[in-house]
Amino acid sequence: MTFVAQVDQVQWFVGPQVEAQKSKVKQVDEAYCIRLLDLALSQGGPLDRHARLAQRLCDEARRIVAGQQIEHPITFSGESVWTGYRADDPLDGASNNIRMLAELRLLRENTVINPLGFGDILRAFADRFGEAPDSPHTTPIKALLRSLQNRQAFNKTTNRIRIKRRDILNPIPPVGITQWYLPNDDVLGTIDRALGYYETGDISGSATDALGVLAMLDSIDEHGAIGAVDTIRDRIVALMNDGRAFAAFAGMVAQLHHSMPETMMALNLMPRRLRAHGPLIAQIYSPFLTNANLEQIAGVYGQWQQARWNALGGANVRPDGEMRALFVLQDIFQMPNIPREENEIAIVVPFRFEHGGQQPDSTNPVIFGEPFYNVVVAQLNTANPGPAITLQKLSKAIFQLIFPGNFNPAVVAPRFPPSVQARVEAAMQLPRNALVDADSYERLVAPFLGLAGYGRVEPAEIANA
Repeated sequence: MTFVAQVDQVQWFVGPQVEAQKSKVKQVDEAYCIRLLDLALSQGGPLDRHARLAQRLCDEARRIVAGQQIEHPITFSGESVWTGYRADDPLDGASNNIRMLAELRLLRENTVINPLGFGDILRAFADRFGEAPDSPHTTPIKALLRSLQNRQAFNKTTNRIRIKRRDILNPIPPVGITQWYLPNDDVLGTIDRALGYYETGDISGSATDALGVLAMLDSIDEHGAIGAVDTIRDRIVALMNDGRAFAAFAGMVAQLHHSMPETMMALNLMPRRLRAHGPLIAQIYSPFLTNANLEQIAGVYGQWQQARWNALGGANVRPDGEMRALFVLQDIFQMPNIPREENEIAIVVPFRFEHGGQQPDSTNPVIFGEPFYNVVVAQLNTANPGPAITLQKLSKAIFQLIFPGNFNPAVVAPRFPPSVQARVEAAMQLPRNALVDADSYERLVAPFLGLAGYGRVEPAEIANA
């Protein structure tokens, strides 16, 4: 399905108000990602067993690093997962990740003391395999984790073109938002900006890796043996469909290592089936918080929806089947003139979505899957008057995709500040008074539509086993 925008209730924001709206979304998402982890990992929670197994990984890693023997280690294909540890090689990546695991602690007795450490454990264990030499023990896991990454979306020469920041002299945390700069033709950086998120680390290989390891934990039997690769694939599908996959990336979002769009799109562009004739991934994870049938995390997810609704101007209790979303129509990054915060523009759009039956709001890839991704690619492949894709043009394409009919909220007071036309002219170097008669959203974005094609960025294609 698509959403039904309540255009008569659209709110407009300009200048510093835009950053204020973005900060509200960021604060709500961070808070509820942590709450979700607390719920999932606590005693009796949907990932209680997984938390204990993650702590076991850390405990075993500490013993390996200390040179102690483990009588019954966790195994894969009949071999200890710690095989190949090299205590005397500080440059060995796999061994460094084992040492990292040895320093982490998730639980003290039966209490979660570091919920954000769960994601760190998942990533370090994935890298323990990813950075190891090929062998019958490591290659199947490495191949599985690679297969989760969409070929086009993770192409470092076209679509995922993040650039390392020069932060050598700055004592700042080594997380995505401080480490990476996303150029103007980076796909996920563009999506982040359009949806009011702070771009962080680009489309997230850490999210797909963490999901793979979460499924490995899910497959461990009573003897400590990780399941076969096909079993792990099926567990990934189950985690996606019941909502527990949120725990694979919630910590990354709360730590500003990746944004919600960067993690969710990575999962949504995975193959829908991970093996021939295997079960189908039904959920499309949505930064608009429109998922349903998340029975494992439904309580916290409902509170999260309510908090986002209120943060973006909704009053009282969120009506069933309604949400609000922030869209940025003009930001500093795209301005060809001297960039000024005072010229930023955004709107908050209330909308309705369906419930019942198969919950199509959770399964339709239009919401935030391949079609959404490729709409952005198509706009990146057209010329722009500024240094980056114009969010005016991109918003038009997104609205045509996810909102049926004509999306055209009036740009007259009180919903539309009278200075918006002048802010667009000033920021985008349009002729003065070019938009003086623009009395609708359609007329406001018209100067940015229909420009010539470039054809540099690859559209994503969903593979199937």
